[in-house]
Amino acid sequence: MGCSEPAKEKVPGFLIKTPSMIITSPDFLEELDMKKAAYPYNIHENAAEYNEMVIHLVKMLSEEIILLSAAADKSVVVTDQEAESAEEEFKKEYPDDSFDQILLKNAISYSFWKKRFKKNMIMEKLIDQELRQKIEITSQDIVEFYKKHRIAGATDTDDNALVLKKIENEQELVSRLRVQKTQDQYDEWIQQLEKDYPVEINKDKLKTFLINIKKSGGAENATNKSREN
Repeated sequence: MGCSEPAKEKVPGFLIKTPSMIITSPDFLEELDMKKAAYPYNIHENAAEYNEMVIHLVKMLSEEIILLSAAADKSVVVTDQEAESAEEEFKKEYPDDSFDQILLKNAISYSFWKKRFKKNMIMEKLIDQELRQKIEITSQDIVEFYKKHRIAGATDTDDNALVLKKIENEQELVSRLRVQKTQDQYDEWIQQLEKDYPVEINKDKLKTFLINIKKSGGAENATNKSREN
């Protein structure tokens, strides 16, 4: 008696969400800082170019959250041990402390990079399980694919001839063909996932990341542009 109701814990507002996952403004800011590292330091001085970069990031993260929502729904996971093994293999391409220097140069924290690396592994595992491995490769597909590259190899440079020689190995040929078919079918597949995991974008919060966007419909127009591209 006389006890007040416990204060409800504040849930961070979303910037991008599906029915099962959210990306908050702090999450987005981390991603934006990483993306800006690939652009000139003064990109913010060009509002149109800066806003285009932001909208491209919204589009990319919208697709990612769809894939991650589907992965969670289908119990597609990457264990910490799998992630650590993959990370060790990845770092072999960077001798000495060159990997750490790249992170430092681009002002990317190791914890953020590690989190994104694992997300990428999960999305790749989902694509492999739900799309790539379900693609059927017929003998006719192999013959047509081989003929196409044989013609290219006969008329182009020595490099193409080397590629042709390499794909004469049937296993390599099937692997290349599966990659091509995955790319061909990806758009249709992701469109279906968009229906299963519809994305909602908080236009008011998006405005805070855009430069010189008028309150009346500016963010909405930018959001629509991101969906059209």
